[in-house]
Amino acid sequence: NVTFFGTYEPELRALMRQYLVPGGVAVDIGANVGWHTLLMARLVGTSGCVLAVEANPSVRERLSEHLQANRLSNVTIVPCALGDQPGRLRFLAPPVDSIGAGDGHVAGENDKDSQHVVETEVTTLDALAEQEGLQRLDFVKIDVEGFEWPVLQGASATFAKFRPVVCFEFNSIYTGRGEGDPAALREYFGRLDYELAVVTRNGPRALGEGAWPDCANLLAMPR
Repeated sequence: NVTFFGTYEPELRALMRQYLVPGGVAVDIGANVGWHTLLMARLVGTSGCVLAVEANPSVRERLSEHLQANRLSNVTIVPCALGDQPGRLRFLAPPVDSIGAGDGHVAGENDKDSQHVVETEVTTLDALAEQEGLQRLDFVKIDVEGFEWPVLQGASATFAKFRPVVCFEFNSIYTGRGEGDPAALREYFGRLDYELAVVTRNGPRALGEGAWPDCANLLAMPR
């Protein structure tokens, strides 16, 4: 079996173990080949479910192989990107066996000549949750290489309804891809009555005023 239960982002995996229980529901946005999807699926069990969102075709195929190898039938692969509105966009999709396989992202001007740019469908988390008929949502992981802000903007109704714990990546180098500066993120989660923390090896650390990191996984927890 392919399990990936090693040392990859152990601080995130600890959070999943804390917040996901049998019967739970999780969404893995930017699922890649399944490092976190597989653990989510194990934690929620056969009575729960995981939506694994992955826009890169070759990476998505490897994800499917890993789910089959581990006999996990409680995961639905969502073959598109998430954003702030439905439509289509161009996506830089490196081959799954390349060094940059984990760097797939919504294509910008600098990516226009790449041979690995594909067109993909875009939906919102709000639309996806409705389409899948979700009755609960416990945990959302977002790692989309700088496009986190549009994903969040398309998720506010779902967050308001289900109040999931949300873990998302912030990297100041990538914010030009989807915007969403610290002030906008603070306002967004404040409006939804969430508190923010930085994910560290020693657990979440409250994100005080003016203490925004350049690059970190951030945790948004409903108050």
